[in-house]
Amino acid sequence: MNAPTTVLRSVFVLVTVGLLEACGGTSGTLSDAEAAQANLNLGIAYLRQGRPDLAIENLDRALDQDSRLAPAHSAIALAYDQLGDTSEAERHHRRAVELAPADPIIANSYAVFLCRQNRWRDAEPYFERAANNPSYGTPAAALANAGVCAANAGDLEAAEEHFREALSHDPEFADALAGMMELSYREKSYLQARAFMQRYLDVRPATPGVLLLCFNIESELGDRDAAERCAARLREEYPESAELAQLRELERDGQ
Repeated sequence: MNAPTTVLRSVFVLVTVGLLEACGGTSGTLSDAEAAQANLNLGIAYLRQGRPDLAIENLDRALDQDSRLAPAHSAIALAYDQLGDTSEAERHHRRAVELAPADPIIANSYAVFLCRQNRWRDAEPYFERAANNPSYGTPAAALANAGVCAANAGDLEAAEEHFREALSHDPEFADALAGMMELSYREKSYLQARAFMQRYLDVRPATPGVLLLCFNIESELGDRDAAERCAARLREEYPESAELAQLRELERDGQ
């Protein structure tokens, strides 16, 4: 069958967590450094609210007050990217990694940006820089991001390598389990795909993409009852999903 699935997608976890949690309070008369931090905090707050235009206003002020504030460059890059200005986004991402080459969050963020521009080979070293930094608390996140990026670029060997390395750091990291589930399915290793699917479902609720892939895996393994259970859940839990439309097409085609 090998019908298309929607598990591997560019979700890219934990890009801005460090930025969003790095906001400190200030009080009284502010120095330039304190004012820059305050404006950085405001800019990040607007990013969290999905208001990149207001984020840029505050982040520009932060950079006027401290042009070497690497998190402000990284944050404003995210804002420009949200607005579709990839040229300005890259300029600020590059400046951020120049100013803070040892910051794993900034490296991961730049890698994600590069990957979204279909630049896997440029992105990979930054994913690895983040993952290999001992101060980074979630190396599995950067490695899973690298796996998604490689898979989307068609480099399935590298994708599997990064997903497996992510799981060596965290055997329950759901995004890496999802990645291995789909790679195994693509490679027609259906029993292995089922095993990764079961591990995924032990740690995270099923998404529409996982349920469709579950249907495909069980169909390939000849377990029609299990396939129908997956299909029934997709119908009941996600009646408006694109995956349900794909399922109906498969059923109409007699697959």
